[in-house]
Amino acid sequence: MRSQIAAWLAAAVATLVLLEIGTCALVETGRVVAPRPSDRRHTYWRGDHPEFGVWHAPDLSYQHRTRCYDVEYRTNSVGARDAERRLRSERPRVVVLGDSYLEGWGVSESERLSNLLEEQTGIEHLNFAMSHFGPYQEYLVYRSLATRFDHDAVLVGVLPANDFLDIDFEEARKQRYYRFHYRPYLVGDPPDLRHVYHREPRWRRWLRHWSYAGSAVITAAEGRARERAAVEVARSGERAWFYDFGDRQARLLEAVLERLAAGAAGKRVAVVLIPTLTDLRSYARFGPDPLSVRLRAAGERSGYRVVDLLPSMAETTQRWPRYFLGCDYHWSAFGNATAANLLREALGPEFYGEEDPGEDPPRPGGSGPGRRAAPPPGRTPER
Repeated sequence: MRSQIAAWLAAAVATLVLLEIGTCALVETGRVVAPRPSDRRHTYWRGDHPEFGVWHAPDLSYQHRTRCYDVEYRTNSVGARDAERRLRSERPRVVVLGDSYLEGWGVSESERLSNLLEEQTGIEHLNFAMSHFGPYQEYLVYRSLATRFDHDAVLVGVLPANDFLDIDFEEARKQRYYRFHYRPYLVGDPPDLRHVYHREPRWRRWLRHWSYAGSAVITAAEGRARERAAVEVARSGERAWFYDFGDRQARLLEAVLERLAAGAAGKRVAVVLIPTLTDLRSYARFGPDPLSVRLRAAGERSGYRVVDLLPSMAETTQRWPRYFLGCDYHWSAFGNATAANLLREALGPEFYGEEDPGEDPPRPGGSGPGRRAAPPPGRTPER
């Protein structure tokens, strides 16, 4: 009897091995359309953080190569793509939050927006941005990690093109991509919101990450649902979210920004709206966007300032594709540089302060040598 069981087990193992080898050959040759189980090879973007969902391992180096860029990413001791920063500082500092745009996807650190602003202002910009983040994750990183570091102001990037999907669980669950993510969400109707985690079952995640056959079976099992989801993703990429956002999504974003501004405890908070090429083209057709109008009103109530880069980037040059990488929708070095110049001008001394010769840079959002008096908290300065 034992010999029969052993023979059955050996046959089962041999069958699974042959199935895996055969499926691998079919996927790699393109005869079967299924994702490669390649996530196991990547340790830079880790999707198992117990609070943020995704985060970097500390003190890590990763070479990101595509057909239009070849960039090395490095993380510091807390897992942020940034220089090593001290917890305490007597000098002014700005915390930077956002997703892949502000993390600097596809460009070197010296070319990304936060480093350019640091160079222009002489004020440290501590970058806690993270690819695959949504606004709620940015708030969690600020609350749990960034607040450990002395700082005087907060700069938050909002990318409507995907942040409205990243923040809305009801919308995100329609997307095939999001079923594979471990991501925290606020669920409910504002202001009655509760914190939940969306997590793919471990067995399913293991099969996707480690088995060609498992990945192929999961892909096939999704059938029409997968096809419908792919259509939804394509449609969402074509939407100009500066114009085509829902009331529920806007209320969720406002709720997160309100929490972040409250957590900043009187520090200056600036929210920068980031356009994609689709948004720029829509601006040419429709003019001023309704999203910035709505968020500015919310910022007046909650104590943060809104800088909308859509009109200024649309008007700086008509060669809008130059703002973006040739094989990607993220900012190029030119896009980062343009955004940094426009943002620095828009924020001005009300956010950064004015520096007198011979004086140390003033602390953003506070009084100090050479600094012009700031407007009352919660008021958006007129420019």
